[in-house]
Amino acid sequence: MEEPGTVGAIGAAPPESGPWDQVLTHAFLVLSRDLGAHAAAVYLADDRGTSLLPVAIMGTPLTVFDLPARIPHDGTHVSAAAYRTGAPAYAELSTVVPDHPLQAILPGSYSTLAAPLTTGGTTFGTLTAVWSPPKSRARLEQLQTRMSALAEQLAAALSTRRAAARLSVLPGLPPVIVPAYGETVPDDRPPWGLGTVPVSRGLSHMYQVHKLAIALNRAYRLGDVVKVAQEYIALPFGAAGCVVAVAKDGRLEVVGRSGARWLARATHHEHPEQDLPGMRALRDRAPLFLTDRAAVLAAYPDQDVGRTSAVAVLPLCGSWGTNGCLLLSFDSPQVLEGDERALLMMMTTQFCMALDRAQLNEAERALGDALQRKLLPRALPEFPEMMVAARYVSGSQAAELGGDWYDVLALPGGIGLVVGDVEGHSVDSAVIMGQLRSGLRAYATEGHSPADVLARSSELLADLDTDLHATCCFIRIDPEFGMAEIALAGHPPPLLRDPDGTVRLPDAPPNLPLAVLPGAGYVAAEVEVAPGTLLMLYTDGIGEPGSSDLVANTHRLLTTACTADPDASLHQLADSLMTSATRTSAGHQDDAALLLALYEGSPQQSAPKIDHMFVARHDLRSVGRVRSFVRDFVSGGRLAELADDLEIMASEIATNALIHADSEVEVWVREYCDRIHLEVRDVDATPPVPTSVVDDDEANATAEHGRGLTIVDALCQNWGTSSNGRGKTVWLDIGTPQQGLWHSCRTDGDGRHSSTPPNGVTAPTEATSQQKPKDMVPSGQ
Repeated sequence: MEEPGTVGAIGAAPPESGPWDQVLTHAFLVLSRDLGAHAAAVYLADDRGTSLLPVAIMGTPLTVFDLPARIPHDGTHVSAAAYRTGAPAYAELSTVVPDHPLQAILPGSYSTLAAPLTTGGTTFGTLTAVWSPPKSRARLEQLQTRMSALAEQLAAALSTRRAAARLSVLPGLPPVIVPAYGETVPDDRPPWGLGTVPVSRGLSHMYQVHKLAIALNRAYRLGDVVKVAQEYIALPFGAAGCVVAVAKDGRLEVVGRSGARWLARATHHEHPEQDLPGMRALRDRAPLFLTDRAAVLAAYPDQDVGRTSAVAVLPLCGSWGTNGCLLLSFDSPQVLEGDERALLMMMTTQFCMALDRAQLNEAERALGDALQRKLLPRALPEFPEMMVAARYVSGSQAAELGGDWYDVLALPGGIGLVVGDVEGHSVDSAVIMGQLRSGLRAYATEGHSPADVLARSSELLADLDTDLHATCCFIRIDPEFGMAEIALAGHPPPLLRDPDGTVRLPDAPPNLPLAVLPGAGYVAAEVEVAPGTLLMLYTDGIGEPGSSDLVANTHRLLTTACTADPDASLHQLADSLMTSATRTSAGHQDDAALLLALYEGSPQQSAPKIDHMFVARHDLRSVGRVRSFVRDFVSGGRLAELADDLEIMASEIATNALIHADSEVEVWVREYCDRIHLEVRDVDATPPVPTSVVDDDEANATAEHGRGLTIVDALCQNWGTSSNGRGKTVWLDIGTPQQGLWHSCRTDGDGRHSSTPPNGVTAPTEATSQQKPKDMVPSGQ
C-alpha cells in the first residue's frame, strides 16, 4: 500500500452487484486507507434540491462530527460548489457553513475536496472528504482526479442498483455512520486509550464526552457547573486549574474558578482594549492555545504566572446570549493534537449550554428570592417583654416561589405572632401570600380576637377568586397576665418550651385551612406562659420529607437543639433549628419559615431597657448620631465606662451597613443586668466577614473590607450575624462591669433578677455566632 494521499491505484473496483452497504463500505475504505482522508461523507440533494443532506459519514468517533448536517445548495461549502457546477471543488482551508453549530470543533487547518455524483447528466449529490493536516494545492489536484473516478463508480453503482431510492433524503433523519479505524499510533498519550489498539483513543474521547454530558445535566447551580468543568474537563487534560468568565458590560467577569488564582485575577474585569487572551478568543470566536511558558509570559506580561507553563483559552458562545471563556492552566508545556483540540471544543460547547442554563436558574432564583423577601417583614419589632427571631429558607428549585410567611405584630394591649403557608410553589402562591398577610395584619391590628382574625382572613382568601388554600397559626400574647391565645387554621400547632425545659404541645383545635369552607367558624385556645417560656411557630418545610408526623419530628428537633447547646442564644437556636431541618430534608424542596419568641415577663416586672434609631440610606453623616445615641444610652452610672468601646463598635458596624448594604439602617440597644446588646439591621442578606492583616501580600490585596469587624471582634467577647426577613442583623454583646457576659438574667415573680438562664436559652443574641474564648485570635478572611 502506498503512502496515504499520494497518486496511485484507487484499489479494487467496487462490486458490480451487491447491496448498498458493500458499495458504500468500498468507497469509504478507499478514501480512508488509500487516499488518507480522515473523514468523508456522501451528500444527496433533498427533494426540493435546496440543500445537501448527509446520508452516510465515515470517520473516527470524534471526526464524524466535523462535517455539517446540512449544506445550502447556494452556500460557500465546496460540496455546494461541486453540486451546482457538476465539477470537483476543493479548498485548502475549507469555508464551512458560517452558522454551523459545530464549526468551532473542526481542526485548526484542513483541506476539503468534493466530487459530484452525476449520472445521465444529472448531479444528485457529492462525495466529500476532509484531510488534516491540509494537503498542498498540487496534492489536492492529484487527489481530485482519484476522487472524481471514485465518485463516478459510486454514482454508477447508486444508479444501476436504484440504491438512491432506498436512501431517505429527508431533514432530521440521521445518516449512516461508518467507523474508520485508521492505523495505530504510538502509546504516548495514556489518558486517551491505547495507541496500539485501533479506535481506542477515539472511544476514550467519546466516553469522556458522555460522562461530561451526564454530569452537566445534574449540575443545577453555577457553582456545580464550575465543579463539573474542573472534574470532567480540566483534570482529564491534566490542567492544574480552570477559570470560568462571562462577558458583562463589555468586560469579562469571573463567575467561578478552581485553582488558577493568578489567571482569575488577570481575567476578572478584562477589557477589550487590553488585548488579553480572554477577550481575544471571545472576539475571534476561536480557541487560543498558549503552549509553553514563553507564550504565557508574552500574553500576560504584567502578571506573576507562578508555575503555569501553558494556558488554553476556549470561547463560550451560548445560544441564550451567554458569552465568555473557559480558561485552563497547565503546570507543564502542552501541545494538544488536532483531535484533542476538537475534543476540548466539543466539551466546551456542552459546558456553555450548561452554563447558560445555570445562569438562567440563578437569575430566576434571585428574582424569586427577591420577590419572596419583599413580601416578608423587613425587620421585626422589638418589645421589652419579648425577644423574637425569625428565619426563612426558600426551596431548592430556582423557578419556584413559596407561600410561607411569618410576622410579628404590635397589637392593642398585646403581641401577635403569625406563621402561615399558602399551598403551591408558584408566583400565584407568593402573590396570594402577600395579600393574605396584609389582610391578616389589618384585622389583627383592629383588635379582633385570633379566632375572628382567621375567620375574616378565610373570607378574604375566598374573595380573592383563587383555587389556593392556606394554613395559618396566629397567637396573641397578653404580656401583662402571661396568657397566649392560640388559633389554628389547619396549621401545625406551635411548641412551647417551659422554663424547666419541658417541651409541650398546647391543646388547640386544628380548625379548617383558610378558604376551604366559606363561613366556617374558628375556635381558639388559651394557655398560660410563664416568664422564660419559648414559643416555636413553624411551617411544614422544616420537617423530614415524607414524614407522617411533622409535630413529633419538630418536637424532637427542638429538644435536640436545646439539649445540645443549653446556653445558646435565641438567634443561635433559630439558626441551629433551621440548619438541622435543611440538612435532614436533603435538598429542602419546600420553603420553610420559623418564628421563635422568648417571653421575658410582664411590663410590671423589671423589663430590659430598650431604645432604637433609624439612619437613612447613604446618610454617612448620621454615623456621628449613632455614636451619640449609644453613648447617651449608657451614660451615667455603672455603664459609663462601656461608652467608648460601644461607640466605636456601633460606628464601625453602622458604617459597614451604610456602605456595603446600600440600604437604610436601624440601630437597636437593649440593657440587661449582665450586658448591653446592640443590633444593627440592614436589607442586605450577605454576611460581613472580619479580615485580619496578614503577611501574605496577595491576601491583603484582596482583603479590602472587613477591618471594622476585626475591631469589633477584639473589643467584645460575643458577636454574630444572621439573615432575617429581607436582610440581616449584626449584633454584639458587651458585658457590664458588675457581671460577666456569660450569664443571662430574668425577673422572678417579685421583680428581682435571677442569673439562671431561662429555658436554657440565653436572651437576646443572634446567629451566625462568632462566640469565642477570650484568648481566641480574630479570624482572617
